[in-house]
Amino acid sequence: MVKRIKVYAVKELGINTHSLRYARITHMLRNNVSPSIVAKITGHKKLDYILTYTQIKTAEEALRSIR
Repeated sequence: MVKRIKVYAVKELGINTHSLRYARITHMLRNNVSPSIVAKITGHKKLDYILTYTQIKTAEEALRSIR
């Protein structure tokens, strides 16, 4: 059952486990959860990985402000 849901999500919705994880991390950062807390919750050993999401978030916001 889970495998069928996963296949459907990837084929029909274009989402996978990585995109869900990315969305959750981005959501936490946008809601001012400390990057060190996000790293602990998600199991990242290095804060650098979380800071990458922060940089992407900043770039997305910059693009939105141009439009």
